[in-house]
Amino acid sequence: MFAVGAVTLAFQTLFGVIGIGITILVFVILGNPSGGGAYQPAVLPPFWRAISSALPNGAATDTVRRIVISGHLILLASYAAAAVIALIGSTIHQRRATTG
Repeated sequence: MFAVGAVTLAFQTLFGVIGIGITILVFVILGNPSGGGAYQPAVLPPFWRAISSALPNGAATDTVRRIVISGHLILLASYAAAAVIALIGSTIHQRRATTG
């Protein structure tokens, strides 16, 4: 949840209201069906199976399912770290633009 929240905040900071729409597209429209909550990724259609482990939704579901922390935790942490870096970069950019 932190990874998705941080990415949402970063997209909103970088792109304004459009960033929220991008986040909804990625994590809700694409992430929820590919998450594999009801079915294992192996039985999902090919497109959803391909993106399942590349989004936090699928990685988190698979991690909980396995109850063993593995490479999926690294994926979730990577999304969170990228969002934090984007937020820091955006803050620096805004401060430079303000000071002129």
